[in-house]
Amino acid sequence: MTQPDADGSCPAGSTTPEQQAVVDGQLRPGERLLWVGHSDPQQMFVDADRYLIPFSAFFLVVVTSFLVAAARAHADPAVLVLVSALVLIALHLGVGRFLVKRKRKRTDVYAVTTERALVTNGRRTRETDARRTDWYVDRTAEHVTVQWDDVSDLDTLFLGGSASAQQYANTGLDGMPGMRENFAMYDVCDGDGLVAALRRTSGR
Repeated sequence: MTQPDADGSCPAGSTTPEQQAVVDGQLRPGERLLWVGHSDPQQMFVDADRYLIPFSAFFLVVVTSFLVAAARAHADPAVLVLVSALVLIALHLGVGRFLVKRKRKRTDVYAVTTERALVTNGRRTRETDARRTDWYVDRTAEHVTVQWDDVSDLDTLFLGGSASAQQYANTGLDGMPGMRENFAMYDVCDGDGLVAALRRTSGR
């Protein structure tokens, strides 16, 4: 296994002994590991950030202004609590979600076995059947993202619908309570290895 580059980027096939150990601890009897990797921790932005970042900045300015005005006017405590909650939401949209995403990228390990595709940090593991054929690839010059279709049956445009799930994928807002999401492996450097393993298990 190659190690991550000194500048923090992840060359194709790079895994650490710690990441390998996390996956090894999840294997079932008779299950063989075909591929292991992780998300590039340097890849923090997605297309949706083009509007999420300015929207969150605008939202934060607006609700903060309301909070200051309400405090100066000695508004009802319930109003102050409500507006304060909106400020916290705005802060999460602008900053907190990136902290969530950064932690995931540094702790989640991706793996494909003869039976399953896994996303695990050693404490929490999400998985799907590696024989599924409804996965699709989004490829850039340096990374590959693979998603399995788990939300196409949701036809609403509101929170929890398929459009919403796709809109917030890989932003740090995905996985919110009550919101379904595609099972996915994001921003993988060793895309060729990942796709080859999935083709082997799914027969595609």
